[in-house]
Amino acid sequence: MHVVSALLAGTPGLSHAFGTRSEPIPEPFLADWPERFPAWKQVHGVRIAEARAAREDLGECDGIVCFAPGPPIAVTSADCVPILAARRDGRAVAALHSGWRGTLAGASTALVRELVRRGEDPSRWSAAVGPAIGPCCYEVSVELARDFEREFAPMGDSFAVPAERRLDLPAINAWQLRDSGMGEVEILRACTRCAADEFGNPLYASYRREGRGLQQRSVIVATSM
Repeated sequence: MHVVSALLAGTPGLSHAFGTRSEPIPEPFLADWPERFPAWKQVHGVRIAEARAAREDLGECDGIVCFAPGPPIAVTSADCVPILAARRDGRAVAALHSGWRGTLAGASTALVRELVRRGEDPSRWSAAVGPAIGPCCYEVSVELARDFEREFAPMGDSFAVPAERRLDLPAINAWQLRDSGMGEVEILRACTRCAADEFGNPLYASYRREGRGLQQRSVIVATSM
């Protein structure tokens, strides 16, 4: 079963969903995959591309914006942070992939700056930070934890690194979005590494749990103008 954001669900003219292990491509978009989607290659960076047409080659990018009805846009993840965003009138959308490299480099901030560069008022936008590996499971090296402590010191003690060698990437990205001017931000707290159903079956694909292989897509589309 795919996951939706209560915040984005109230936006008119909008369809979205975060994929899961059982629905790596959310069912509402399965018939359109991949023919109606742009092509892109995620590289754990901060480049934001604009999608204008189905099957358009966007090259290397970790964020996509679209200012027209269709095509659907998406990001792929399996522990990294997927973010879906929309203008409150539903006429413009964005999707972002942010792993630890993108988070440290300010990918969420880069997305908001790109919206501003294109004449958007980010206070009129809403964003949902989707299921990702949580601080319960995301243990990193001492050196990387220190890098995050230094970079995000303005957030306050134990925010970016809430426990020894554990990172909270969803919280950091939400903070970056709000600090850059995003109007509303929702975090969908579900750890892709340990979240399970009543029978103990994993709910999400997780690189930390199973290595390379299955991934889930997070999709958003402006359906009308």
